[in-house]
Amino acid sequence: MTEQYVRQPIRCWKCKKVFTLLIDTAGNPELSRTCPYCGASFHINLAQYPTTVTTVVRNIGDPQPQEITVFVLPEIIETEQPDNL
Repeated sequence: MTEQYVRQPIRCWKCKKVFTLLIDTAGNPELSRTCPYCGASFHINLAQYPTTVTTVVRNIGDPQPQEITVFVLPEIIETEQPDNL
């Protein structure tokens, strides 16, 4: 799988402060992290956002085209409180 990193603004569910997080938009759609300001755990499910599929055709050394699926993310992602809190 091809990695597609993007630095995405995130809003904490608890303190409402916005910070950025480097997200692999072609990777696992489930993220669990902590807020750098208040330390609250949060959960993001990228699967709720639409995806686009891009076909990359390579001619030199790799004749097989590859499809890359990436998430179309909002300007600021709103986090959710984890279920276990």
